Amino acid sequence: MTETVGIKLATPDDAQAILNLLKQLSQESSAILVPHLDTLTVEQEAYSLYDINDSTDSLILLAQYRNHPIGIVTIMELADRPQVGELGVAVLKDFWRNGIGSLLVDEATYWFANYSTLQKLVLDVFDDNVPAIKLYQKYGFVKTGEAKVTDQQGQQRAAVLMEFQPAAADHD
Repeated sequence: MTETVGIKLATPDDAQAILNLLKQLSQESSAILVPHLDTLTVEQEAYSLYDINDSTDSLILLAQYRNHPIGIVTIMELADRPQVGELGVAVLKDFWRNGIGSLLVDEATYWFANYSTLQKLVLDVFDDNVPAIKLYQKYGFVKTGEAKVTDQQGQQRAAVLMEFQPAAADHD
């Protein structure tokens, strides 16, 4: 029997598992940027998840394998740009190249197109992360610019700015 990966909406009950996942992801990649991760409590995360699930401008989905989170996708409205959501995707290194990132991006863009009140969906990705750039292009993200982004180690790195434009999707 083949085991499958499931996608589920993150709920307040997932707060501890999400914090554990984010901590592991931040150790595996300098691209994971979660402000105040070390000081965030389970109660704060649970409250945030409650708020997020009650909104039409934010989303958190988990990829799970054997009932353990192995990936996450978020869409969060940007504080300085109303009606603009930022997409974030991360998958544990042991599960890379298994289509999990694709599943998460596909679900997130579907939610954006069909359920959110956001007008735009954007992201930034380090320019040396070619597999991620190709994944985003496959699902309709187009390059809109370049920027310098500070990574987890405090280093300035070149990043590609992208915006979701469904007509640009290149589904196989």
